[in-house]
Formats: sequence, C-alpha cells, structure tokens
Amino acid sequence: MHGESKGATESSDELPVLGSCLSSSDALNLLEIIHGSLSCGSDEDFSGLFPKMQELFPFDFAGALSGRHNAGNELFIDHGINVSFPDEWLREYSAKNYFYQDFITKETFRTCKPRHWAYLTKSYEETVPKEIKTLNLDIGMKECYTHGANSFKPGQKGSMFCFSGPSIKSDTRTIVIMEYIIPHLHLALSRICDKQPIAKANVTLSSRELEVLNWLKKGKSSWDISVILKISERTVNYHVYNVMRKLEVVNRPQALAVAAGMGLIEMS
Repeated sequence: MHGESKGATESSDELPVLGSCLSSSDALNLLEIIHGSLSCGSDEDFSGLFPKMQELFPFDFAGALSGRHNAGNELFIDHGINVSFPDEWLREYSAKNYFYQDFITKETFRTCKPRHWAYLTKSYEETVPKEIKTLNLDIGMKECYTHGANSFKPGQKGSMFCFSGPSIKSDTRTIVIMEYIIPHLHLALSRICDKQPIAKANVTLSSRELEVLNWLKKGKSSWDISVILKISERTVNYHVYNVMRKLEVVNRPQALAVAAGMGLIEMS
C-alpha cells in the first residue's frame, strides 16, 4: 500500500523463538488472536482481532487485501477489509485504482515476506506516482509494515496485510509476531472472502509428526526438537517436510496455521 524497503527483513523456515521477544501477557494475547481467527465468519469478526494486535506492536492504520494473479500474471484484488484506514483515504485510493499502481501492493503479493517500508526514499519517488505518495503522507503514513501469504496451492488466493502510521516501529519483535499471526489471518480472510466453512481435517498425521508439530508450536527449532526427542536433526526435518507436504504448505508458520484450522493441534 505504500513505500520503499528500509532494510527489508526476510522470513526463515525456522520459527523465531517467541520467548525472547514476548512477555507472558503478550503470548496470551497472541494465542487469543490465533483462536479468534479460527472462528472468523465476517469482516466485523476479522476487524475485531486487531485491537489485540495493537497491544502486541504499535500501529495506527491497518487493512487487508485478498487477491490472486490471473493467467497473464496480472494481480486481481477481489476483497478488502479496512480495519482502521481513514474512509476518505480509502475512497480515493479505491476510486483511482491506486492498489494496482502501488509498487508495494505488487511486491507484497509477489514475495509474501514481512517487510518494513519507508516512503521518503529516492526509489519510491521513481517508482510510485506522486499522487499516491502525497495521499499517503497526508495522513501520516511515512512508514509501514506489510506481510503477504499464499494459499498453498497454485492459482488460489493470496493476501496482503498492512500496518502503518506514525507509531509503527521497525524491529525484530514485530517481525516475530507477524510471522506467527499472518498465516492465521490469511486463512481467516480467505474463508470470509469465499464464504467457506471452517476447515475439517482431511489428512492424517502420524503420532511422531504430531509430536514434532506440537513442539514447533512452542517455537522450538529442529535442533531443539532433536534434543528433546533424542533423534537426529535430520530426522526432525524429515518429519517437518512430511507435515508440510501433507498439509500442502510451504513453511512452518503456515503448517501451524493450517493444522490449527483443521483441528489437528490446539493453539494453546
């Protein structure tokens, strides 16, 4: 929705360790958001998750877009939820199709990575129409975080989430929180957009795969799990690979989100 990368942060396959970034009350808020996302059935339910998120990291404006690329690899946005962006800003942005002109929208749907962006850069001046920059800066959107997610199967939906405003901060803690929450928000947004029922388990995981998955839920690395279960790290990674293959996901946060949505694990 906005500017140019400022030390963009890439996500890794290994989940970050929450304990190093969050207090016990923060962790509780995180779990409440994840649980809430599993039962979202409307735009209002979805927007209701964000006040809790503001307790985890500061932001003034938030919004989400659901879309897909067509056969010509052109982005098509089919649903949006405005959580807290000013109505005047959204009307103008939508009326002038700025979502399709803004470099950040395209980049977030393409890479699906958590990134921090700053508008006041030469590159942004060169790639984004002046009208978009002016509109964003008019409401104080000098910086923002965006994060995208894929729907795990070719041709299905992707999502973009934007958090912006004067209070936004660029730090590792925010990235850690997003990495855990965004896959759950993506599934909730896709379900709302397509009016889908809550998913039921249609895969079978072995007892060892479930054991590994539950340790991943606690933020453990492959090495940590290998020590706990007294097996090799290579064996742990083999089980993780099988879980991701069965759930048709591409990384560990997505595996946890899909498994929780199917009721295979409890996010507690």
